[in-house]
Amino acid sequence: MDSAPLLPLQQHPAFTAALRRCGAAALCIDLPGAAPVQVIRRFGLSLASRGPVWLDGPDARALRRAPLALVNSDGGDTAALRVAGFRRIFTAATVAELSLTGGREARLSRMAGTWRNALRRAEAASPCLRAERLCPTHHRWLLDADRRQQRAKGFRTLPHGLLLAYAAIRPGDTLVLTALHGGTPAAAMLFLVHGAVATYQLGWSGPEGRRLACHHALLHAAMDRLADSCVRLDLGTVDTVNAPGLARFKIGTGATLRPLGGTWLRVPGLQACPAPHGACRDGAL
Repeated sequence: MDSAPLLPLQQHPAFTAALRRCGAAALCIDLPGAAPVQVIRRFGLSLASRGPVWLDGPDARALRRAPLALVNSDGGDTAALRVAGFRRIFTAATVAELSLTGGREARLSRMAGTWRNALRRAEAASPCLRAERLCPTHHRWLLDADRRQQRAKGFRTLPHGLLLAYAAIRPGDTLVLTALHGGTPAAAMLFLVHGAVATYQLGWSGPEGRRLACHHALLHAAMDRLADSCVRLDLGTVDTVNAPGLARFKIGTGATLRPLGGTWLRVPGLQACPAPHGACRDGAL
């Protein structure tokens, strides 16, 4: 297993390398008490997405001195951000984090009963599961299908060019699992590995895939494969209002729900707010 901190995808150096390959202005800054912060510059502003990832506890003084204008917080540093002169402009999302530790039986025991039942039905249908690295030509059908479903359902994910850049840089850290029914793809999922963490990036299912609950079989197969090198699988955000079905699917895996910290903007000249006693490492600023 990777001995480095468990970093979200957006805070892993491989993600920054992929951004640079796509021509984005991405860089890394050192922040005392935190893992190296991966930053992207947009419209003249420096944004840390899902960061900083603190190693020694949030440090308001370090944040105040950091060349950051926008922070999409990974959570746990609200008080430090306020003391450092940031103000929250967007509320926090919630993410589902699935532990891959403890072995296959432990993972099964953490699942909701309805999720396990759907998995048994899917496995009884005996779909053929194929595991491959992401390939821009071989998996064009999957990317095209994902574009169509994004347009139809009105959502957006990471640009496909960025996913392909990641695959070019770290081919062994991409996993495409496809369920075949009658030799034809019925459903598929894409995962990106970054250190000891993997992230579920996109999924597609056709009518047969939905009928056979193929995504249950695919995700379970991904757990088994990824557990050899990862301790956590990030399933992304959970939205029980706009995507209740997907939220139930993620929650049913036994994943832990964790609120992030929201998006924060540094306002030039804004006086820092005092923190409650003990709220920040550096205390009185």
